[in-house]
Amino acid sequence: MISIPDILSSDNIHLSLASKTKSAAIQEVLSLLRSDPRVLDFETLEEAIEKRSISTISMPSAGICIAHGRTNAVSALVLAAGRSDAGIVCCETPEPIHLFFVAGIPTAFDSEYLRIVGALVRACHNADTLHFLLKTKDHIEFLNRLSHTESHL
Repeated sequence: MISIPDILSSDNIHLSLASKTKSAAIQEVLSLLRSDPRVLDFETLEEAIEKRSISTISMPSAGICIAHGRTNAVSALVLAAGRSDAGIVCCETPEPIHLFFVAGIPTAFDSEYLRIVGALVRACHNADTLHFLLKTKDHIEFLNRLSHTESHL
């Protein structure tokens, strides 16, 4: 079974996004995957993500955005994460969006992707974990907290 640390590298986490719009933040997070060896064709991955609807989820103190694309432009499931300290206001959630996740999914990985997204959402529903993810300055601690929370779900 694939876990969050299997698909999210600490190199693919950016904890101080500069973007001011949701679409720009998604692009900023997506750009982290440009040099990931599992991404075979970055432009095709980018197109696949742009074609899909983007999920936004409202948590008690922060909005979360999950963008994904299903494509054979990735050799394995890949994930990147970013955080906007100020938050980005959009009409889909009452709270500003602070956490952004972008995934590339090989066409054969439907169930694994859904399980990982479910784990991310459940982890963020944990108030202590969400608070930690919103405050930590260390991308390795960010990944470790997600991993730890996932293993206790």
